[in-house]
Amino acid sequence: MIAKITLLLGLLFSLVNASEAPAYQFTRPIIHQDDGKQTLLAVALDGPIYAACTSDFRDLRLIDQNGVETPYLLQKIASRKTVIQRLPSRSKTHNLQKSGDDGIVVIVDLDKNAAAADGLSVVTSQRNFEYGLQIQGSADGKKWQPLVDNATIYDYSRYMAVGNHDINLPTNSYRHFKIIVAKASQTRTAELLELTRTLRGGEEQQRSEKVDLHNEPLHIERIEFWHNQSDTLPESEQQFDYPVAAFKISQDTEHKTSLIDIDAKNQPLTGFTLKTATPNFSRNAEVQIPLQHGIQNRMQTIGNATLEALHFQDINREQTCISFPEQRQQHYRIVIHNQDNPPLEISNVIGTGHGYQLLFLPQPGNSYQLQYGVKKAEPPRYDTAPIQELLRRGYQSTAAGLAPETATSPIEDEFDLVKLLNSKLFLSVVIGLMVAVLGWSLYGAGKKVEKLPK
Repeated sequence: MIAKITLLLGLLFSLVNASEAPAYQFTRPIIHQDDGKQTLLAVALDGPIYAACTSDFRDLRLIDQNGVETPYLLQKIASRKTVIQRLPSRSKTHNLQKSGDDGIVVIVDLDKNAAAADGLSVVTSQRNFEYGLQIQGSADGKKWQPLVDNATIYDYSRYMAVGNHDINLPTNSYRHFKIIVAKASQTRTAELLELTRTLRGGEEQQRSEKVDLHNEPLHIERIEFWHNQSDTLPESEQQFDYPVAAFKISQDTEHKTSLIDIDAKNQPLTGFTLKTATPNFSRNAEVQIPLQHGIQNRMQTIGNATLEALHFQDINREQTCISFPEQRQQHYRIVIHNQDNPPLEISNVIGTGHGYQLLFLPQPGNSYQLQYGVKKAEPPRYDTAPIQELLRRGYQSTAAGLAPETATSPIEDEFDLVKLLNSKLFLSVVIGLMVAVLGWSLYGAGKKVEKLPK
């Protein structure tokens, strides 16, 4: 009996292994202008390709009109970008004067060869403060013109890791600056409270509280001026926004967390950005993906961040992005740790990540199409040295388009032996067969015992 079952399973696995690989499920004609000249074409992958391709794109094939496979180079989309860099404008503090009871006036001169200032930073190690400043400029140090009427520097570290010491200046060519702090001190309440109680016969008759107030002046260590400079950086990987297919928000009251379950379409994601209507918050959050070990499923954390927002008067700051190493998954989960705070009002979730393109050298007069959609395809091994040499020499590629997707074969679930062996159904069948074999063996043994002479 056991031999028969073993033989049956062996034949089943042999048939599975001997089955032919399914055909590519989708095809996309490539649209490009063929003028008979040599060119390097770039085809950007899109949502339908990401959704159907394997995680490493091993099933992506480029075929000409004769069915001949054409080599290509797959790479992340990159581009040059211009960034603003902040560089110091050397300066020297010329004078410090008191103004009224609590105010101060600081006069700073730029060095002779320093670039015109686009802003300044008030450097101080002080914490938990808010001060208003006025900035004036002068070409000769005598006639002063207003530049900034009401700027604010602050540090709210008692409540949140938020602060601002920078002041942007309008375009100017002044060499002398006057920084005016009308009230350069603030009154702070002592953190210790003095409590006096009067007792009579063990009962409290009177209680008095005393709170000390401290007058804390603004301590400026230095004032740094700076200017902005535009620089074009070398080619770097571009980031794209990817809308998610769907997301669902639920609350885990036991663990005081918000759970956002996201359905994606295998896009190459490196992060999620949350859109929220909650104005002020700071929460720890993490991104998780499902991970299967045998028949057990668990969630694995792939990234975490502190989500923050502060909208108060002229302050508008947000950081609601959670980054992680690139993934191409169907399902994600964001866990937001609320502690005892109310849940955030989440209105949308947007994926961010890289984009991919394939580069190839078309032959004049040929037409091409992409084929994809086979889970068990072998990875191609192409000669991409000519394409890489052109890129090193600085040749620019020409963008080509993609026609709509066409299904070339029915979309069927391919037989996965490893998945079958790890499935609960297979284990249940095997256990059932083992129980049947054991029962039959016991039954046969019992019959033999009955036939023994007594």
